[in-house]
Amino acid sequence: GTTPTNGDPDMGELNRNLIRWIVRNKRRPANFEDFAATAGAPIPPAPPGKKYVLGANMHVQLVNQ
Repeated sequence: GTTPTNGDPDMGELNRNLIRWIVRNKRRPANFEDFAATAGAPIPPAPPGKKYVLGANMHVQLVNQ
């Protein structure tokens, strides 16, 4: 995955990994930490002052901490 010039992580790649996780585990993760703990793929660090959350639509989102 490429890093966008603004330094934010590749959210498209994270979301593709999330979809693969759901297919593999046949369930939705309880929260981002649940996904990240068993993602089987590197999770780029969130930008300073931000954190990852799972949106209601099962998309990874960045929010302010």
